[in-house]
Amino acid sequence: MRWLLLDQIVELNPGTNAIALASTNFPDALFNDHFPGIPVTPGVLLIEMAAQLTGCLIAVTASQRDQILRLPFLSMVREAKFRKFVGPNVQLRIETEIEELEAFSAICRTRVLSEEDRVASMTLMMTFLPEEEAAQYDRTLLVAHEQAEFLRLGLIGFPPGDVRVAAK
Repeated sequence: MRWLLLDQIVELNPGTNAIALASTNFPDALFNDHFPGIPVTPGVLLIEMAAQLTGCLIAVTASQRDQILRLPFLSMVREAKFRKFVGPNVQLRIETEIEELEAFSAICRTRVLSEEDRVASMTLMMTFLPEEEAAQYDRTLLVAHEQAEFLRLGLIGFPPGDVRVAAK
């Protein structure tokens, strides 16, 4: 099962920041147990929303920088703060900005907002495999997957035409 938690990326500026829209339109069963009588979106899902947007920003930024597809993975969550309960069917705005971008990792500061209220904030570290390790995977399949996801989120043309796909 895939958890596609972002509804749309409304802004993506490689090297700096990105903004996306998401919602907490999850199955009722999720809220029945979390918590009975007080439906609250699990914090891990808010972190995953933030990680999906951060991953998109870092994938585009590092891929353009390195001229090869880079697929980031969440490796650390720091300073996660949940400031308000987020119930079912709430529209969210996720904002992320790059603080550091290294050869094999990036750190981004991310906020989750409901209307004007900040409901969560966190610092996320993303890492990607060195090219020699990533080469063992089917890059054509990965590129097709990434292209389909970016198209679903409203971004066209990823990876950019000048980003190569390494031969397997």
